[in-house]
Amino acid sequence: MGYQFSIHHAHMSSGMIKQGRKLENKRISRRGFLKVLGGLAVTAGAAAVFWEMWRPKGGPSPTRTLKPNVYTQNGKSLVSIVKGNSDTDIETLVRRAVDAIGGIGKIVSTGKTVVIKPAVLTSDPNCAPDPVVVAAIAKMAKEAGGTVIVAETSGNGDTAYNLSKVGITLAAQDVGAEVRALPSEEEILIEVPLGTKLTTVKTYPTVYNCDVLVSVPRLKRHGSTAVTMSLKNMMGTVPQSEMNRLHNVDLSQCIADLNTVMKPDLTVVDATYAMAGQGPTGGEMVEMDTVMASGDPVAIDMVAAERLHKLEQQLGIASFDPAEVRHINSAAALGVGTNNIDDMTIIEESIS
Repeated sequence: MGYQFSIHHAHMSSGMIKQGRKLENKRISRRGFLKVLGGLAVTAGAAAVFWEMWRPKGGPSPTRTLKPNVYTQNGKSLVSIVKGNSDTDIETLVRRAVDAIGGIGKIVSTGKTVVIKPAVLTSDPNCAPDPVVVAAIAKMAKEAGGTVIVAETSGNGDTAYNLSKVGITLAAQDVGAEVRALPSEEEILIEVPLGTKLTTVKTYPTVYNCDVLVSVPRLKRHGSTAVTMSLKNMMGTVPQSEMNRLHNVDLSQCIADLNTVMKPDLTVVDATYAMAGQGPTGGEMVEMDTVMASGDPVAIDMVAAERLHKLEQQLGIASFDPAEVRHINSAAALGVGTNNIDDMTIIEESIS
């Protein structure tokens, strides 16, 4: 088809040249001149249509922009930490955490498409955020006028099955949100202009085209990256084949690179129970009765990592150094957010 287009284009170009020569060798009226110009415009328009039909497809799409953090105060990233107790309603914790930094209305308004991205690794509920946390965010986004989709790609097993098994599908649908297993969609290729290890990456239309992206991880340890919270949760925006590639290239740097094109607008960390000691599976589940929120995924990962480190110290568990978590530091270096506590305003609240 490309060959046919070249011949056709050449014929059209030849026609344009002949018309131009006629203009040079023959005087015509103003009306005739405009008629010729109109013919040239139609021919050029047809050429453009044919080129759009036949141009090579499959190249990278333009990248998503690195959105600014709207949850700030005096230039500092806001991070909320709301702690309750065993009797505290989880939805109350979520609402208070988000309201403490400015509310869902800062990013969601009527007509916007909101994708809530829970971290659902497997069918084990301990490897996913509490369904009530996900449903609470969906309710808040719908109240603000958004169209809400809960979407994920699991790292292990069938995504639709995992979402259902951990209870997120039913909880989200009960509050009027749609649930999508991203692997059911056709993959698209996007550019990663700020990446140091990634230049392109495959993702899915649902997360690529949304107006608002909300990251909802559980606070957990991870064998390869020390911790897995918001930044690493964005690995679930790419196909499993890409997850494997990123693990083999340079996992920590690839997580940082990926967040330059898939930066969440809001992160809500479920620390009602945290996974300590080891992860992303098989760790010790410790009750913390806490929910955290921020518009800065680097800042909240840094703060959450420090809280998890302190918890492990209290429990006598061999821990990690939060300052040495490489993907957090790398994301900060790329401008995704800040890992400097001095550049954060941390809001702590207790609900008795």
